[in-house]
Amino acid sequence: MKRVKLGEAATMKLLTENERLMASVILIFIVYFGLDSLLSLAIGDESASFVRGRLTFSFVAGMASGILFYVYSRRAVTGSPEQDLDKIVVLKRALSDDEMVIIDMVKDTPGVTQDSLRFRTEFSKSKVSALILNLEKKGIIQREKSGKTYKIFLSEWLK
Repeated sequence: MKRVKLGEAATMKLLTENERLMASVILIFIVYFGLDSLLSLAIGDESASFVRGRLTFSFVAGMASGILFYVYSRRAVTGSPEQDLDKIVVLKRALSDDEMVIIDMVKDTPGVTQDSLRFRTEFSKSKVSALILNLEKKGIIQREKSGKTYKIFLSEWLK
């Protein structure tokens, strides 16, 4: 059973650039056709000048809503490569060399087992166990039980 830390349950998946663009285009069409339909039902005047005005208004409103969504959703996007690099740099300053060896191996091989880390690092079994427990307490890694050992993953905020 995976334990959820405070704050993780409230996070939502961020949209990629393509998903944001596609959502904006879909929103434009929804607003355009929705407003056009509502205006034609509400007013009912089908003269040429009214139809042109109705379509123009619907188009401008649709474009404005799509652009606003695209710009506003961009502010919510985090996790740029520069920020990820900063996280690793901060960790390197704050952690011991042995802890960084463990983190680098887990980053390169997500789901690596605790036994495998012991053989790769040539640390003793107790040292690897102590390092992993310490990193888990700090919220840097997560462990999942796998038979008699554990699979080790980086925490979500480091991915």
